[in-house]
Amino acid sequence: MQPITPPPGSPKRNLSETVWTKLDRKATAIAEFTMRQYRKKRSTWTVGAVGVLLVIIVLLFYIDAMSEGFESVDNDGDGLIDEDPSSWTDWENSQYANRSISGPMSDDDGDCLGLEPWMQDTGNQDGVDCNVVYSYDRNGMVTSVSSDMNVDEDPNESEFLEEASHRAFLLGFGKFGFLFILGIFVPLFLATGLIRDEMDSGTLHYLVGKPIARAEILMYRLLGFVGLAWPYFAGLFVLSALVTGFFGPGESIYRFSDLGIWFGILIATFLTVLAYAAVFITFGIVAGRFGVLVALLFAVWEFFMMFLAMIGVTREMGLASMSISFWGSEIINSTAWLVWGDYAMMSGQTTAIDIALWTVWYSPFPTTSPLLNMVVSIVVLLIITALFVLIGQSSFKKRELN
Repeated sequence: MQPITPPPGSPKRNLSETVWTKLDRKATAIAEFTMRQYRKKRSTWTVGAVGVLLVIIVLLFYIDAMSEGFESVDNDGDGLIDEDPSSWTDWENSQYANRSISGPMSDDDGDCLGLEPWMQDTGNQDGVDCNVVYSYDRNGMVTSVSSDMNVDEDPNESEFLEEASHRAFLLGFGKFGFLFILGIFVPLFLATGLIRDEMDSGTLHYLVGKPIARAEILMYRLLGFVGLAWPYFAGLFVLSALVTGFFGPGESIYRFSDLGIWFGILIATFLTVLAYAAVFITFGIVAGRFGVLVALLFAVWEFFMMFLAMIGVTREMGLASMSISFWGSEIINSTAWLVWGDYAMMSGQTTAIDIALWTVWYSPFPTTSPLLNMVVSIVVLLIITALFVLIGQSSFKKRELN
């Protein structure tokens, strides 16, 4: 029997020798090499230990605050506490925009009805005696609560203060703890020198000497950093979610309703850490030995923009959107709007009692749709990452190795 001869033309390449498998082998080799370098450095363990210690300390403060609870306050100074609690069910499940509505009469103790008739509408002067008026903006957020004299003058803080504090902790810890402090701290000290340190020490010659393009080296080194940083953050998130879930307010053993918030914080942190790593690697290549200084100045800028966004100075102007932390925060804001549907009620109570627990909460920007805003924020972070990777690759190709 004659052997079958293959048809004329270019020989078929074995599946194990395709360009994609070669690409995969190179990426895996450099990524593993990068992770092995990190594991052997004391600085890696130091940075990781500082982050774990920070998270544990904050969680201990949280446990202490939740275990002690919150006491009510004599708001009107008459020596009685919670004698006229607020009624929020009128608008808890409703949607209002660009208008004010009159809430139910909430004169529980009758001290408003006991006034002279001409005094029963001296508070908001809306023509209705002994009532409360709630004003809303276009996003359904309560902007003001105006009540008549002796109506809702001594609300029951203990009914919601623990819940409000818990939610404010999740948002604040997610934004300032994970997204900003650890999100910048870890890439700043571990990613800035991914290429620069190899260039200074001369060990980069061993990588460049292989059949690997310089642009690929930067990508694979970044991949190695992500392979170490993302599991580290995931472990901290699991720890935080367990503690806040078991010690948070509520009658159930564990607050499963908060898992959606933690998932949003996790996605936001992963993307911001990736973006910061790309930025700091590029700074290390472009600025050379001054890369750390430039990265520190950039971190100061990020902190300044987040602070201004927190107090609401730059949100309307959009200035804060010129920072990475802003777009990560918007992912968390959008997640909170999607998971917590009763924010109008919580915001109204906070406004009436005059407490500043919601400075970490804002409506989605730049769109009014939380889901669309989340998609926009994710795309912006990915674009920033890709842009700085391209800048770093371009500069890396032109640099001469020592």
